[in-house]
Amino acid sequence: MELTAEIDVPALFGALALDIAAVTAMAIGVFYTRYRRKDLAVVFWFFNVCLFLTVRVIQMTQVAAALGFGLFAILSIIRLRSEPFSNREIGYFFGALVLGLLNGIGTPSTWLTVSLNLVLLVSIYVLDHPSVMQSGERRHIVLDRIETDPTRLRSVLEERLAVRVTDVTVVSIDFIRDAMQLDVTVRPEHALAPTLEEVAAR
Repeated sequence: MELTAEIDVPALFGALALDIAAVTAMAIGVFYTRYRRKDLAVVFWFFNVCLFLTVRVIQMTQVAAALGFGLFAILSIIRLRSEPFSNREIGYFFGALVLGLLNGIGTPSTWLTVSLNLVLLVSIYVLDHPSVMQSGERRHIVLDRIETDPTRLRSVLEERLAVRVTDVTVVSIDFIRDAMQLDVTVRPEHALAPTLEEVAAR
């Protein structure tokens, strides 16, 4: 494997420092601070840095195209976790991936690269901020009865879960076991106030 050009060591370490600063701000400064998931923050950080180094090595060699296709073929078959990512975690994972590619490949202007990093980080910080958009929590529920009336079904779920139900999707109905599988979106911060009877019972 031969190098395609002279290695600009200061530029390489400058790009690496920018990438590490950006992914640290995203994985630690935003994700870990908000969700306290050290395992995922570490995964995002290491994946980003490894991707950055791999892209840089590919750029330095004459087998860039073949090695690049092989890299993404390997990444496509690796199962990163035994449990699936949530939608939010997928967003952060792609953020780490984009930062690694952006800083690994680079742009003609250092200021442009820095600006694109800032655009991504600010977007993640603002859009995932709790005060910007109120989020609902998705739950998979198995209900031990069958309710065909949507209004009644929502009322039963709110009574049992003690939260505000914003959406209900029927996944399956089992008439033999008299049960339903549901995907329910709830708003935990909007817990239902107790009724007068419940207060009196306390």
